[in-house]
Order: sequence, then structure tokens, then C-alpha cells
Amino acid sequence: MRIIKNLTNFLKDQDYYIDIFNNCLHVYSYENLISLSDKLIELKLKEFTLQISGENLIIETMDNHEILIKGLLNDVRFIR
Repeated sequence: MRIIKNLTNFLKDQDYYIDIFNNCLHVYSYENLISLSDKLIELKLKEFTLQISGENLIIETMDNHEILIKGLLNDVRFIR
């Protein structure tokens, strides 16, 4: 099912894509990693900053503009 979502996202050429599943957060099309700790990760997206707070946060996978964050997610905020 995730493959279909990712394909649809690619075909629609959206500015960003965020998916939460099984204590993971997948972000597609972020611009910069602003801060990183085991309790807070901040990502700069085109028009806002994404703040992810939790416990034992780690970056499982990271590519040019795609990132997978694992850990106990407590809060996800969009800050303009």
C-alpha cells in the first residue's frame, strides 16, 4: 500500500510527503536538517519547519531529500 502512495506522490509532484507508521516518520522532499538529538529533530521544508519530538529518535535512513526517523514519537509540529 505504501508503494502506491509513494508512486501517487511522485506522479502528482507534490512539494513534500510525510508518512507516520510503526514509530517511524518518513519525510520526502525536505531541504535541510536543522537540529538533531535523541529527543528533537528539526527539518526545514519549503514553506515551514517540521519539529519531531520524542524519545530515542534516530535517523534510520537519509538521502538527499528523503529521511526516515525511528523512535517513540510524541509530537510532530509544523512551524511557519
